[in-house]
Amino acid sequence: MSALGLFAALGTGVGWAALDATRKGLVRRMDPTAAAAWVNVLQGPLFLCWGFATGELNVGDGYWPYGLGALLLQTLANLLLFHALSISPLSATIPFLSLTPVFTSLAAIVWLRQYPSALQWLGIAVVVGGTLLVHAGGEQSLWQRLRSERGSLMTIAVAALLSLLATLDRLALEHASLPVHGAVQSGGVGVAIMLTLAVRGRAPSLRVRPDAVPLIAACVVAAGAALGLQLYAIQLLFVGLVETIKRAIGVAAAVLLGRMLFAEPVTPHKLASVALIVAGTVLLVFA
Repeated sequence: MSALGLFAALGTGVGWAALDATRKGLVRRMDPTAAAAWVNVLQGPLFLCWGFATGELNVGDGYWPYGLGALLLQTLANLLLFHALSISPLSATIPFLSLTPVFTSLAAIVWLRQYPSALQWLGIAVVVGGTLLVHAGGEQSLWQRLRSERGSLMTIAVAALLSLLATLDRLALEHASLPVHGAVQSGGVGVAIMLTLAVRGRAPSLRVRPDAVPLIAACVVAAGAALGLQLYAIQLLFVGLVETIKRAIGVAAAVLLGRMLFAEPVTPHKLASVALIVAGTVLLVFA
């Protein structure tokens, strides 16, 4: 296992956790769709500056089928997740992104011929069990609780989209440098959302309140760092492993930050969920 890849995967987990918390605060101050547009479009210049500074602005003809496919999935995933965070608690939505490694591993088998070991499959199973435990308990069944929490169902859809996205990212990076792909994905998502709002006559929603500016800046920095580290990590490690590490950090941070920043309750089921997800991730790393 690449040590650099492992550190990058850990770093991207911290970056995405920071982004989840800051965009939860952002959607309290502005329209979720407009927030997704601004956070993404402002990342594009960051990646282009990186490319100009390093001279890594390479892109081949084979890039566009994968790059545009990834852009479509990025746009849908961003819109769904911003809306999920606007209607549901952070600690009730983000844990379901831990299902991404399962979908990612299945997609990687088909597209990249990457096969997890038995211990890695066990680690993924433990992570999934821990994720489902978040909504366990109470008088309602798990399915009833999920149906009543629309943000959680949206997040499961996001997990499925992100699983395909990770594999498309890996394939796209075989034909383009990392800064180019990062600029296309982040900036392209922002431009696509802004054009959609303009066509639908909702351009005024893009106006930004002064108290939202610091949160937009924080989101842009966190998202740029998280995406850059993730694209680097998936070139060195099995994509399912990167996703699992990222989501394990994310779910632990969601419970902690949800309590600290948004006064969300911490239940025994949530604590047990975090423990299982972290245990599954450790198993994956050492496997």
